[in-house]
Amino acid sequence: MGLVRFPRIVCANDVGRAINPRLIEGQVQGAVVQAIGWCTVENFIEKDCKPQTTTLSTYLIPTVEDIPGKVDVILVENPEPNGPFGARGMGEMPFVVVASAAHQAVRQATGLWFDVFPFNAERVLEKLKDKGSHLANK
Repeated sequence: MGLVRFPRIVCANDVGRAINPRLIEGQVQGAVVQAIGWCTVENFIEKDCKPQTTTLSTYLIPTVEDIPGKVDVILVENPEPNGPFGARGMGEMPFVVVASAAHQAVRQATGLWFDVFPFNAERVLEKLKDKGSHLANK
């Protein structure tokens, strides 16, 4: 209970001119996985300006169990007049919007607002219990 999963994500990106569509699709898929990891399992902890999560055993990264089963990538091509050959830089373009969409999905499913990442099972369950106790007290 409290576990957050995203079985399928559809991500559309205006990439300018797609010079190498397969490479762009891979970049988008990687950014989606990175964003899902950031908002569901990665939990950077610091105290007195010093990292407390300094190893992969304390700072979790997504595994195959955490990532979406399917990522559909839609490439929208509107050539960028200032980009080389009409291309637009991709980088981790989907990162912020995927994290925002994931948060909205969790909010729609639970009715809860999360103001800190990650929304891991412990954090979601704690908020669900708090919500239940607040409703019981009304």
